[in-house]
Amino acid sequence: MEGIRRNWWVLVAGAMAAMQTAFGLTNLVEDEGGAISGRLIAFAIMVAGAVLIVVGIAARQRGRARGSVLVGVGVLPSAIGIAFLWFPPAVAYGILAMFVAWRAFKDASMMRAPSPA
Repeated sequence: MEGIRRNWWVLVAGAMAAMQTAFGLTNLVEDEGGAISGRLIAFAIMVAGAVLIVVGIAARQRGRARGSVLVGVGVLPSAIGIAFLWFPPAVAYGILAMFVAWRAFKDASMMRAPSPA
Protein backbone atom coordinates (compact mmCIF):
# COMPACT_ATOMS: atom_id res chain seq x y z
CA MET A 1 0.00 0.00 0.00
CA GLU A 2 2.89 2.35 0.72
CA GLY A 3 4.12 2.01 -2.86
CA ILE A 4 0.79 3.08 -4.31
CA ARG A 5 0.53 6.06 -1.96
CA ARG A 6 4.02 7.20 -2.87
CA ASN A 7 3.88 6.43 -6.61
CA TRP A 8 0.23 7.18 -7.49
CA TRP A 9 1.41 9.79 -9.97
CA VAL A 10 2.99 7.06 -12.12
CA LEU A 11 -0.47 5.52 -12.67
CA VAL A 12 -1.90 8.95 -13.49
CA ALA A 13 0.98 9.57 -15.92
CA GLY A 14 0.21 6.30 -17.70
CA ALA A 15 -3.39 7.39 -18.20
CA MET A 16 -2.16 10.78 -19.37
CA ALA A 17 -0.09 9.11 -22.11
CA ALA A 18 -3.26 7.65 -23.59
CA MET A 19 -5.13 10.92 -23.17
CA GLN A 20 -2.34 12.95 -24.79
CA THR A 21 -2.44 10.68 -27.82
CA ALA A 22 -6.22 10.97 -28.02
CA PHE A 23 -6.11 14.77 -27.71
CA GLY A 24 -3.42 15.02 -30.37
CA LEU A 25 -5.36 12.77 -32.73
CA THR A 26 -8.59 14.70 -32.13
CA ASN A 27 -6.80 17.96 -32.86
CA LEU A 28 -5.39 16.47 -36.05
CA VAL A 29 -8.63 15.14 -37.51
CA GLU A 30 -10.98 17.95 -36.50
CA ASP A 31 -10.89 20.66 -39.11
CA GLU A 32 -11.38 23.96 -37.31
CA GLY A 33 -9.88 26.05 -40.08
CA GLY A 34 -6.30 25.80 -38.88
CA ALA A 35 -3.38 24.92 -41.10
CA ILE A 36 -2.67 21.20 -41.40
CA SER A 37 1.02 21.84 -40.71
CA GLY A 38 0.22 23.28 -37.29
CA ARG A 39 -2.09 20.40 -36.47
CA LEU A 40 0.58 17.89 -37.54
CA ILE A 41 3.17 19.58 -35.33
CA ALA A 42 0.78 19.57 -32.36
CA PHE A 43 0.00 15.88 -32.98
CA ALA A 44 3.72 15.01 -33.17
CA ILE A 45 4.45 16.88 -29.92
CA MET A 46 1.59 15.19 -28.06
CA VAL A 47 2.53 11.71 -29.31
CA ALA A 48 6.23 12.31 -28.56
CA GLY A 49 5.24 13.28 -25.02
CA ALA A 50 3.14 10.13 -24.68
CA VAL A 51 6.05 8.00 -25.87
CA LEU A 52 8.35 9.67 -23.32
CA ILE A 53 5.86 8.89 -20.56
CA VAL A 54 5.62 5.20 -21.51
CA VAL A 55 9.40 4.86 -21.93
CA GLY A 56 9.92 6.70 -18.62
CA ILE A 57 7.56 4.41 -16.74
CA ALA A 58 9.40 1.39 -18.14
CA ALA A 59 12.81 2.95 -17.41
CA ARG A 60 11.88 3.54 -13.76
CA GLN A 61 12.40 -0.19 -13.17
CA ARG A 62 16.09 0.12 -14.09
CA GLY A 63 16.87 3.68 -13.04
CA ARG A 64 14.18 5.46 -11.12
CA ALA A 65 15.62 8.97 -11.45
CA ARG A 66 16.07 8.79 -15.22
CA GLY A 67 12.63 7.28 -15.74
CA SER A 68 10.99 9.91 -13.56
CA VAL A 69 12.64 12.70 -15.56
CA LEU A 70 11.34 11.17 -18.80
CA VAL A 71 7.82 11.00 -17.35
CA GLY A 72 8.06 14.62 -16.19
CA VAL A 73 9.19 15.83 -19.60
CA GLY A 74 6.53 13.70 -21.29
CA VAL A 75 3.61 15.31 -19.45
CA LEU A 76 4.78 18.86 -20.13
CA PRO A 77 2.98 19.11 -23.52
CA SER A 78 -0.27 18.44 -21.67
CA ALA A 79 0.52 21.05 -19.05
CA ILE A 80 1.30 23.69 -21.65
CA GLY A 81 -0.94 22.75 -24.56
CA ILE A 82 -4.05 21.77 -22.66
CA ALA A 83 -4.08 24.29 -19.82
CA PHE A 84 -3.32 27.41 -21.79
CA LEU A 85 -4.20 26.83 -25.42
CA TRP A 86 -7.37 24.72 -25.36
CA PHE A 87 -10.87 25.13 -24.01
CA PRO A 88 -11.46 26.09 -20.35
CA PRO A 89 -12.83 22.74 -19.01
CA ALA A 90 -9.45 21.17 -19.82
CA VAL A 91 -7.68 23.49 -17.41
CA ALA A 92 -8.07 20.91 -14.64
CA TYR A 93 -6.30 18.34 -16.83
CA GLY A 94 -3.47 20.79 -17.46
CA ILE A 95 -3.11 21.50 -13.76
CA LEU A 96 -2.99 17.76 -13.07
CA ALA A 97 -0.28 17.45 -15.73
CA MET A 98 1.75 20.19 -14.04
CA PHE A 99 1.38 18.45 -10.68
CA VAL A 100 2.48 15.10 -12.13
CA ALA A 101 5.49 16.77 -13.77
CA TRP A 102 6.41 18.43 -10.47
CA ARG A 103 6.09 15.10 -8.62
CA ALA A 104 8.17 13.27 -11.24
CA PHE A 105 10.97 15.83 -11.06
CA LYS A 106 10.82 15.78 -7.26
CA ASP A 107 11.10 11.98 -7.32
CA ALA A 108 14.08 12.19 -9.67
CA SER A 109 15.86 14.77 -7.54
CA MET A 110 15.37 12.66 -4.41
CA MET A 111 17.06 9.72 -6.13
CA ARG A 112 20.06 11.80 -7.23
CA ALA A 113 20.78 13.28 -3.81
CA PRO A 114 23.99 11.90 -2.31
CA SER A 115 23.53 9.64 0.65
CA PRO A 116 24.70 11.04 3.99
CA ALA A 117 28.19 9.99 4.99
